[in-house]
Amino acid sequence: MLTIDRQIQELRAELAGSVLTRRERVQAQAALTALIARRAARERAFDARIAEDAAPG
Repeated sequence: MLTIDRQIQELRAELAGSVLTRRERVQAQAALTALIARRAARERAFDARIAEDAAPG
């Protein structure tokens, strides 16, 4: 299974270097946007957990 970062890299490469139909390009862009949002959510959750663990108390 590919990591989110690897999937993002592959989709970016596909969008930059491939001849895609309009439908394929829209699908790839939507998948890329969703993966970037998913990665950001995971990073926020991780940061919150770290802050929670570091909080005195």
